[in-house]
Amino acid sequence: MDQNQSPVNFIMPEDDNIDIKRYMSLFISNWYWFAIALFLSVTIAYGINRYSEKIYTVSSTLLIKDDQLGNVSSKVESVIPGGDIFKSQQNLKNEMGILKSFMLNYKVMKGLDEFQVIYVGIGRRGLVESRMYKTCPFRIVYDSIEIEPKGINNSVGINIISDSTYNLEINDDIVSGGPKKFGQRITEQGFDFTIQVRNQGNSVFSDIINKKYKFYFTSPEVLANEYRGKLSVEPIDKEASIVTLSVSGYVSGQEIDYLNKLMSVYLEYGLDNKNQTADSTIRFIDRQLKIISDSLIKAEDKLKNFRLNNSFIDLSREATMLQNRLERLETGKAVFELQQKYYDYLSDYLNNRSKDASIISPSVMGIEDQLLFKLVDELSLFQKEKEKLGMNIENDQPSIELLDRQIAESSAALKENIRNGIAGLKLSIGESDQKINLVLEEFNKLPVMEQNMVKIQRNFDLNNTVYTYLLEKRAESGIAKASNIPDNRIIDKASYFRTGQIKPRIKYNYMIAILLGFIFPIIGIVVIDYLNDKVIDKRDIERKTKVPVIGFISHSDTNDDIPVVEKPGSSLAESFRSVRTAIKFFIKENEKPVIAVSSTISSEGKTFIAINLAAITAMLGKKVLLVGLDLRKPRINKMLVFDDGPGLSTFLSGNCKYDEVIKQTQIENLSYAPSGPIPPNPAELIETEKMKIFMEEAKKEFDYIIIDTPPVAIVTDALLLAPYVDLNLFIVRQRYSSRNTLEMVDQLYKNGELKNLAILINDISLSGYYGYGMRYGYSLGYGYSYGYNYYGKGYYGRYNYSNREHGYYREE
Repeated sequence: MDQNQSPVNFIMPEDDNIDIKRYMSLFISNWYWFAIALFLSVTIAYGINRYSEKIYTVSSTLLIKDDQLGNVSSKVESVIPGGDIFKSQQNLKNEMGILKSFMLNYKVMKGLDEFQVIYVGIGRRGLVESRMYKTCPFRIVYDSIEIEPKGINNSVGINIISDSTYNLEINDDIVSGGPKKFGQRITEQGFDFTIQVRNQGNSVFSDIINKKYKFYFTSPEVLANEYRGKLSVEPIDKEASIVTLSVSGYVSGQEIDYLNKLMSVYLEYGLDNKNQTADSTIRFIDRQLKIISDSLIKAEDKLKNFRLNNSFIDLSREATMLQNRLERLETGKAVFELQQKYYDYLSDYLNNRSKDASIISPSVMGIEDQLLFKLVDELSLFQKEKEKLGMNIENDQPSIELLDRQIAESSAALKENIRNGIAGLKLSIGESDQKINLVLEEFNKLPVMEQNMVKIQRNFDLNNTVYTYLLEKRAESGIAKASNIPDNRIIDKASYFRTGQIKPRIKYNYMIAILLGFIFPIIGIVVIDYLNDKVIDKRDIERKTKVPVIGFISHSDTNDDIPVVEKPGSSLAESFRSVRTAIKFFIKENEKPVIAVSSTISSEGKTFIAINLAAITAMLGKKVLLVGLDLRKPRINKMLVFDDGPGLSTFLSGNCKYDEVIKQTQIENLSYAPSGPIPPNPAELIETEKMKIFMEEAKKEFDYIIIDTPPVAIVTDALLLAPYVDLNLFIVRQRYSSRNTLEMVDQLYKNGELKNLAILINDISLSGYYGYGMRYGYSLGYGYSYGYNYYGKGYYGRYNYSNREHGYYREE
């Protein structure tokens, strides 16, 4: 059999996949990390939930007419002629922009006086501040918000000391003059206001005595910008024109008032916008009525006087017929003249470049030119769109410039239509004049009395007809205006039922805290495990070397140097018995095996293992020799409580005999060959022929020879002993030995410098088991129960043990 081949079949993993079981064990063994992290994270979450100022969100829904979506009923022919002049053209996106416009929000804030004073309640020790609204026990009364600029946003503190007095602070400075009374006018540092008790006679007012509050003024402009910035306007669906308005703030009641006021002002704005055209139409008709009214009064007086003065009773049949013909022709001419006045109104409107989008409809004057209707509607629509866009964007934006071009093009087309319309009306008026002149020629044949009567009657009837026509149009416009309703309507008002707390999110914060309480320890443990270069488990060894693992020595919780003797029933003693059994598979039929115990560096526990392995083997009735070949730093003498004297260094240098080196310990069947005085040349002594003689003599007398050798990474003594050794036990200490040192062990194994090499893992932290399993864990320090440091001072001087039963003792 190859000397480097293990007699035991150990499984060597070849992959570097994540070992789930290993990490689960690692997490479980460090459960206290999770407990601490969970405690801290949950505590922080509790603090955030407890002391953070609450923020609420309030919502409402509004139906907005959108002609582009076609969600509004199609235009229905009005029973009132001219009623179509009040039709509205709306776009959902533009209306959403109006809701968020500064102009509209400024109007809202001007109507909410209570918003312009912000009240804040101060908690215990001044740590917690809570925004207040109408629940504040007092209110500020002021004449105007237009106070000195330094008064805006400057905090004013109030400390209520009784039900009628309070102390006042401005910018944390107490106002002189002692306590102030509620209702007393305050004129300090640019302020001019009065503090009044909100609910006089309130029985709970006494509960707020000695409590502190703050308030400060703000302006409608600031509030308008603040609220339009946090207002959210979103359609409930991309195909719907119902929008949800939502806003968040510290006081739900305040946000409810804002949303309801906003919707109210918005509906009023839309209705006012629709009524602008009706108002313009009525004003235009009123001007015409005033002119006709004066003429009608004069004509009526003249007709009355003529009849009285001339005792005129009735016209002849022929005169009546001529009069009727003249009235029809002159009425038609009057209508043409009214239409011409409408064209003059449009021309004047365009020439003055009026920004008013409320253009009077041609139907008011009975004009039926469909092209004119289209051009007027188009121009009015463009101007309204520009007015709405101008609420939210600057005039130099591309969309505004595009609308300006469209308005200019529409105006040019309308001017051309006006010129053509006026020209057509002039022709119609001329034709009417010709027909009137023909009738007048026949009229001149009548008697003079009838001619005068017809002229007076004709003038009266003409004015009366026009006046009646205008009165009808004004009535139609008034009825149409009265029937106007907003295109938009409120679906759901803002209320406490549509309010929700969004900050702090209590359940969410606790959930995140618990999640982070697990994540941070996991990350920490994984990172530490990744950065750690110490041997933690058997897998770490198997990744670095193919040297077989012969067994595991568990951690000792006692201060005994030879726990297998002191506590033979302990788990530590049992782990040595397991190693003792495994050794038989390595030595096979070798009846006189020589076992060397070594390690890479000091403090890995090789001397501790050598002594206890020798002791546990001697308990089988085998004669065991423990050889201390660490000639540089011997320490077995102190552990077995032997005086300094002759030893191997003395024998190898030829200064004593073999029998003088071997010493019997008080442990039955266990003998000991001390290292002797420290020589200047340990390596040279081991290479002498005397070493061979010593090993031959020892094999004649003992069944097992166990050698404690120096660390192989420090000196070469262990390699010099290789020819005499049948089994090399290499000690690796959990959480102490570096993984990099295993590369050296693997090199020794591959090169055959140490035959029959096996690794023994020491100081395993077990929780009731041992063998091939390990308990994973980290500790800030590495404490070891057998209490020595390989090259340190006082390695066994602090505590010495006494065991009279076994014949060895230790003194301080």
